[in-house]
Amino acid sequence: MKINPVKIIKKNPFILSPMDTVTDISFRELCEKNGASYTISELSNIDAIIRDKTLISRYKRGNLKINAVQLFGKNPEKFVIAAKKIENEVDIIDVNFGCPSSSVTGNDSGAALLKDPKNVGEIIEKLVKNINKPITAKIRLGYSKMTYNQIAKEIEDAGATLIAVHGRTARQKYSGSANWNAIKEIYDSSKIPIIGNGDIKVEEDIDKYLNSHCDALMIGRAAIGNPFIFKRFEHYYKTGKKIEFDLEDKKQFQKNLFQEYINNLQKEEFHNINIKIQRQAMWFFSGIIGVKELRSKISQTKNIDEILDIVDKF
Repeated sequence: MKINPVKIIKKNPFILSPMDTVTDISFRELCEKNGASYTISELSNIDAIIRDKTLISRYKRGNLKINAVQLFGKNPEKFVIAAKKIENEVDIIDVNFGCPSSSVTGNDSGAALLKDPKNVGEIIEKLVKNINKPITAKIRLGYSKMTYNQIAKEIEDAGATLIAVHGRTARQKYSGSANWNAIKEIYDSSKIPIIGNGDIKVEEDIDKYLNSHCDALMIGRAAIGNPFIFKRFEHYYKTGKKIEFDLEDKKQFQKNLFQEYINNLQKEEFHNINIKIQRQAMWFFSGIIGVKELRSKISQTKNIDEILDIVDKF
């Protein structure tokens, strides 16, 4: 059955943003289980997929109900070849036009494509015509100049199902504040749904932006180590009330979530899995009393069993 992202976000407008080194399949499964509408994979290089140099875990379905996979590159024909290789595994193909990392933009991919609106449109058009899955895109407001109106129009005209907009330029990276007025400008003029992204942290942001600046909210950095944010947002959206946690309850809750994350992760194939677990352990316990000591202990080992023992005693 073909997934319809538009129908999905009308029921549940909270999506996990793709984040490299963060949104592995184990973390995505945890976010979906805790209320994310759907989740998007770490970005994958189309050339690496074509050459079978990408780990299957970066795009496999696993236990996900909805599998959205993000691709990056610059050649429209190669996008189609890569997408066809993974088409049977995915429900949604998302194209990255927003990554500001020099390792991506240095190859004229990611946010660098915002300097070439016609190529952006051609990539989306080729995918829409050749792939029998919804094609979505994630953009920024521009590379250094504000080109978002032209970019969004190219993507819409090419037949994309929806657009996620991060409210910064590539040059800004993650500095300053997201420009939600620019996101609203796209939302007001677009005929397809717009997902707003940038500085979404607390339940009050739902009241600020949803259905006034965008059709749905994409949560990024606030979800790192915090899959339960989706349950909080969904609860507030439906009831107007917040879920409150006692600090000790939250600590135990995060320990349980982290253990579930590890159990899922160890079923998959990853490069440097010990480093990944070490990093995630630090993220999962951010803001909890005693986390500095925990981080200090974790930073001194890359052994999975030792990390789990340190967390268990925390």
